Amino acid sequence: MIPSFARQSVTRIRPGVKTVRGSDIPDWDNATSLVISGCSVQPAATEMSQDGRVLGILDGMTAYLPPGADVQEGDRIVYDGETYVLDGAPRVWEAAFNLSHVQIRLRRWSG
Repeated sequence: MIPSFARQSVTRIRPGVKTVRGSDIPDWDNATSLVISGCSVQPAATEMSQDGRVLGILDGMTAYLPPGADVQEGDRIVYDGETYVLDGAPRVWEAAFNLSHVQIRLRRWSG
């Protein structure tokens, strides 16, 4: 359980699955959502792309969710009106003093 200051909520968006040409692919038209409360979302690194073709920003956040939060690779997270993708797999932290939690890295591209 993360501390009482973790008062933010995020919305987890998970795609359905459809089969196209024999392969299962994400079906965002049939996604489901789940509000996860008791979170702490903190700013992480941002990067600017100036490769001459495109000017864009890669925005990063780190979210700390309650133990057992239902998140997995391929999900999207909506926080503060912005949609982020999970960067890597969720990490489960088992800690003493009721500080266990799930950590996820979030990324959003604009530009």
